[in-house]
Amino acid sequence: MLRGMANIKIALKGAAFLAASAVLVSCGGGPGAQGDSGDQAKYAACLRDQGLTVTERSDGLDIKADSPEKSNAAKSACKQYAPAGEEMSPEDKKQAMDTALKYVACMRRAGVDMPDPKQDPDGGVAVKLPDGMTEDTPVVQQAQQACKEQAPGNSK
Repeated sequence: MLRGMANIKIALKGAAFLAASAVLVSCGGGPGAQGDSGDQAKYAACLRDQGLTVTERSDGLDIKADSPEKSNAAKSACKQYAPAGEEMSPEDKKQAMDTALKYVACMRRAGVDMPDPKQDPDGGVAVKLPDGMTEDTPVVQQAQQACKEQAPGNSK
């Protein structure tokens, strides 16, 4: 269930979403995501040591940071522990952006005038709420409910 912008997840490995002032990265989820050339538990611990909020799931990690810069710096500092399969293929990058574009379009139709998503070279996608809105704003909550079928990470 989608509870808030900061809880948006996408099934694609390595995708990042900027929601309000938080960045969310889902790592893992692909073949070999746990243990082929990294240690998910050590990676999570290292990221926490770098000041990020990390939630471990059965299919990978949800990583939340205050900014893309903080997220990138922490990922760089902890790369020796990063799970295998974090790199996104061109097809996965396109799918991540397409999913974000559909979600933003739905949110706009529902009354939340979100700016266009932006994609970084690694395939992460940043989705930002408009200034003055948070995930607790009633219109945002209503729009999220209306757009839950288009939400990143909503597997059909």
